[in-house]
Amino acid sequence: MLRLGCVAVTLLYLVKGSFCQLNVCGRAPLNPKIVGGQNASAGAWPWQVSLHSISSGFHFCGGSLINKDWILSAAHCFTGSYNNAADLVVYLGKQTQQGSNPHQISRRVKKIITHSKYASFANNNDIALLRLTTAVTFTDYIRPVCLAAKCSTFNAGTRCWITGWGDIASNVELPRPGVLQQTIVPVVSQTVCDKYLGPGAITSNMICAGLLEGGKDTCQGDSGGPMVIKKNTAWVQAGITSWGIGCADPNSPGVYTRVSEYQTWITNNIKLNLPGFVKY
Repeated sequence: MLRLGCVAVTLLYLVKGSFCQLNVCGRAPLNPKIVGGQNASAGAWPWQVSLHSISSGFHFCGGSLINKDWILSAAHCFTGSYNNAADLVVYLGKQTQQGSNPHQISRRVKKIITHSKYASFANNNDIALLRLTTAVTFTDYIRPVCLAAKCSTFNAGTRCWITGWGDIASNVELPRPGVLQQTIVPVVSQTVCDKYLGPGAITSNMICAGLLEGGKDTCQGDSGGPMVIKKNTAWVQAGITSWGIGCADPNSPGVYTRVSEYQTWITNNIKLNLPGFVKY
């Protein structure tokens, strides 16, 4: 009965959502082939955004475009000095943090919505939405990602792609010109992740990914960015970069917010022109 209920809810949201959104989400026409651990080419991940603070002038977190008006990110990005929407700029179509970005556009932020049950001490419900002041027009370099629908299952070993402009090691900044980085990591089971990160550390709202031998991971500055998995011809966001112990350390998988647990929360907040949800 539970499995049937999940299918029914997913289909309901697909009907309520925008079919045109499903037709465009997750398509990356300039990304025919991906190799892990290298610079990303322009347009490879057209939903990836860079969040900047106007007052500091620097990139501080990532995010993903999910429709023409909304960005998905992590709640912990908007604590402290970054909780003022008027101080934020979202860059889309960006490849490098310095130098020329001919396909780049920018948008200001109208509203920040963080999950009401976000718990910083436990890193739980680490999810946020940003409402842009002005809608974006989709191009080959700027497109929304599909989102994992309710009851999606990601088995251990499933290959995921993670992207961002964060540090390349603990306290080691990405060297100039700051090209968007990409790499591939496998999903790690909840049981194994809990074993290494501490009993009870991993909730049902989280998904882990990484190499147990270390070497590939997200790091400071990658927070809020997407972890995506390809299904047929579409890229589906399974996770939001959330937390971890160190960066790429052995026996320390990265932890991501499990997007499929928040389909209802996302749709209730966006209401119109819903993102494309895809069951994985």
